[in-house]
Amino acid sequence: MVVSVEFYGAQRALTRTHEVKVPLPENGRVRDVAKYIGHRYPGLTLNEDNFLVMVNNKASTLNHILCYNDKIAFLPHIGGG
Repeated sequence: MVVSVEFYGAQRALTRTHEVKVPLPENGRVRDVAKYIGHRYPGLTLNEDNFLVMVNNKASTLNHILCYNDKIAFLPHIGGG
């Protein structure tokens, strides 16, 4: 199965693309995608504590089981002050 990871802002600048296709086995999870992206783009930090997971534009978790053609985004937390 194949899913897509969409990149925004600084992630897009670092990866130099807006989207990457990720091959996964059936019952692959968001955690597997994060691991794949971390290996492919070592400069992109995807620690659980520093991003919000979105699957098909809905908040999700790293344990979410993915389906064919799902779209995943790892959105950084935004702070202000």
